[in-house]
Amino acid sequence: MEQAAGDLATSKRTLARRLHEVLGKTPVAYVQDLRVESALHLLKTSSTSVERIAGMVGYADGVTLRTLLRRRLGKGIRELRAA
Repeated sequence: MEQAAGDLATSKRTLARRLHEVLGKTPVAYVQDLRVESALHLLKTSSTSVERIAGMVGYADGVTLRTLLRRRLGKGIRELRAA
């Protein structure tokens, strides 16, 4: 957030407020949405391991990614790859 705010010559708080006004979500929720979207694409279009995909989209490990996908999409890795 700090880097993005600096690049846009604004404060972190102003950036967060504007993001919420436009997208209706917090910066963290927005970044998570982008990561989930990228991970889902990789799961469906490659045979790359969940651990590797997690690293590619910015998570430390596959457990974190699995938990987030289950919470956000209500499906496990096998179900998502099969879809």
